[in-house]
Amino acid sequence: MSELRVDNIVSQDGSAAPIYSKGLNIGAGQTLTNAGDYTVSGQSLFTGITTFQGGAVYGGGVTVSDNVVVNGSLQVTQASNFNTTGILTCGTLDVSGSTSFGDITGTIGTLTVTNDGTVGGALTVTGNLTVNGTTTTIDTAVTSVDSLAVDGNITAGGTIAATGDVTTGGKPVATTGKAIAMAMVFGG
Repeated sequence: MSELRVDNIVSQDGSAAPIYSKGLNIGAGQTLTNAGDYTVSGQSLFTGITTFQGGAVYGGGVTVSDNVVVNGSLQVTQASNFNTTGILTCGTLDVSGSTSFGDITGTIGTLTVTNDGTVGGALTVTGNLTVNGTTTTIDTAVTSVDSLAVDGNITAGGTIAATGDVTTGGKPVATTGKAIAMAMVFGG
C-alpha cells in the first residue's frame, strides 16, 4: 500500500477543495479535525460516542436509535414536532405551545400549567389539591368524600342528603318539626 505525505491537499487547479468520489476512511482510533465549517449534504451515520462541542444545528430530521446525553440545554425551535417513543429524562422541561404527552411516570417536582389543560382520562391526586379560582364540576357523580371543609357559602342546585351528624355553628341541626319550631323561636 502506498503512503501520501503532504501538508495540504487542494483540487488540481489549486482553487478549491478536492473531491473524494470514493469516500474517505479514517483509521480506527484516529481523529478527523476540522477547523472550519463542516457541511454534509447527504446522510451521516455516527457509530460509537460522538461529541459536538459548541453546538450542532440540524436543518432536517434527526433519527437517534440509542441514548443521547446533553450537557447543557437542548433547544428545539421552529419545529412542528419533537417525538420520542422512549424515555425522556430531564431536570427541567420548558414547553411552550400545544403539547401532548402519553404516559408520564416518575416524579414531577412542580408542574405549572399557565393556560388551560385537559386530562382525557382519570386524574389521581394523592396530596392536597389547591384551586385558586372557580371549580366547575360538570355531569360528574361524587362517589365518596372523606371530609369537606368549605370557607364561605355553599349553594346547592338540588337536594342535600346527609347520613351522619349535621351541625351549624357547632350545634346539631334541628330535624323534627318541634325542634325546628323551637329553633325558629329561640334561635338555635
